[in-house]
Amino acid sequence: MPSVRRSWTVLLVAVVLAAVAGIASAAEGDPAEDTLVNLGYDEENHLFLFNTSPTNSTYDCTLENGVLATQYGPAVDSDPIPVEKLEVEVESGVFEAFTFLNRRQEEVDIVEFSVATETATYEGAGGACGLSGAIVGGPNGQINHGQFMKLFHQLVDTQGMGCLNRIIANSDFGKGDQQVRTSDVDASFELGQGGTVDFKTAAADCEHGKKDKGEDHPGQGGQQDQSNQSDSPGNSGNAGGHNK
Repeated sequence: MPSVRRSWTVLLVAVVLAAVAGIASAAEGDPAEDTLVNLGYDEENHLFLFNTSPTNSTYDCTLENGVLATQYGPAVDSDPIPVEKLEVEVESGVFEAFTFLNRRQEEVDIVEFSVATETATYEGAGGACGLSGAIVGGPNGQINHGQFMKLFHQLVDTQGMGCLNRIIANSDFGKGDQQVRTSDVDASFELGQGGTVDFKTAAADCEHGKKDKGEDHPGQGGQQDQSNQSDSPGNSGNAGGHNK
């Protein structure tokens, strides 16, 4: 009996060690979520909005925090339409600029991004976590999931964008009540000055084996001053998008 027990003990230890080794190996091979993307659709204005950023940038620009009020800048030629204001309703009828948490020093890649000691308020498409977008619609004004896919591909025209395309492909944008058939297109439609948007936030591995040396970060939504603030969003695992 003692020899049988020793055999079972040795076998059990071997199984445990193999499992631990397998977990460690898998952890080492798992891709890190290096890119965060915010996506939103202003259904009344047919405006698809987005921005992206590295997950180790100065601010966590997560917008998965409920419905926000937007105000748009003028559309210039074929350029993306800028979101000039992004506000949250703090009490009935009272709105304040949305604020983004600054990341801790250990979360920031200080080679590329500065470390901030304070939060950042939304200051337009060119500021921290800047948003922009474009009107969704096919040749005859129709809106469906395929039009969202096509538009996002046009807005995010960089290498390694497949990671973000998958997020759009698996989303509900342009489905259900968001669909507009050609026969239902409003010929008098015009973009309004603002609206309300329920943003969704997702993270993806966009750099793993895809990013070329010197290539810009994929799909950057807003350009920002690196001396004070980084390019858009942060890690969805962090608590971002809080208003003071």
